[in-house]
Amino acid sequence: MTVRVVGIGQAAVDHLAVVDRYPEPESKAELAGFSLQGGGAVANAISTLAGFRIPTAFIGKLSDDDFGRFSMRGLSSLGIDLAHVVVQPGRLSPFAFIVVERETGRRTTFFTSGNVDPLSPDELDLSVLQGAELLLIDGLQPRAQIRAAEEARKLNIKVVLDAGNIREGMGELVALTDVLLASERYASEVAPRGELEDSLIELSRMGPRVVVVTLGKEGSIGLEGDKLVHQPPLQVNVVDTTGAGDIYFGGYAYGLLQGWPLERCMQVASAAAGLSCRELGARAALPTVEEVEAVSWQESRTPV
Repeated sequence: MTVRVVGIGQAAVDHLAVVDRYPEPESKAELAGFSLQGGGAVANAISTLAGFRIPTAFIGKLSDDDFGRFSMRGLSSLGIDLAHVVVQPGRLSPFAFIVVERETGRRTTFFTSGNVDPLSPDELDLSVLQGAELLLIDGLQPRAQIRAAEEARKLNIKVVLDAGNIREGMGELVALTDVLLASERYASEVAPRGELEDSLIELSRMGPRVVVVTLGKEGSIGLEGDKLVHQPPLQVNVVDTTGAGDIYFGGYAYGLLQGWPLERCMQVASAAAGLSCRELGARAALPTVEEVEAVSWQESRTPV
């Protein structure tokens, strides 16, 4: 089966804990809930697409430790092609501890990228891109992702970048990107123009054809040429927002595969992200494509 979407980035393990209230220093608190799940922006986005029955492949670098094996099992269980993952023995793979305060929904995250060496361009097997339609990247493996994005451009494969924070090499990646999905924090730091619409214009001048900024509970706003669209968030009973932006990433990519316009891609992405907040963690409530399409058609968009 030909892979339609290739993701290159980080896979991690999320330890998710729920407390009634965040404890004071030098105190103890009994957990009200706990879950162990796979995480990582690209890994979660690819997982979303795999759940939508889209043939996908993930490329990243992990170790052979318990965290690395857990990440691989989770992705493999969804039918994701892992043939091109690089394993570096004897190292520590990425993981995170995420504490969610039940009363407020606020999250505190402790994480480590481990000590696995960065994925190098020489370790990439880009034959997996043959026949693909999308390349998803997250800026966490800049040298390898720049090389992959350059190859994707040659093969007329759309490059979609999830930009959460400013990182080394991000500017070059943005220039190679067709669709930029940026956090509000990234947009404000890279293009601090006061008005968000001005930031979108500034980001689009860096290379992407489409720029979308996610705004959490305020929804998202996107720009393509002269078209400016504001998408409200899906109204759901929120349990936890961990990974919602990653699921938005996957939902938007699904819209691109269908050839849908900006506003429809944002509707689908918003629906997927909202539905993922029904349970603790990014992957516990991964929505089905039927759920997303049914809900997203009911959601209205607001042209600006």
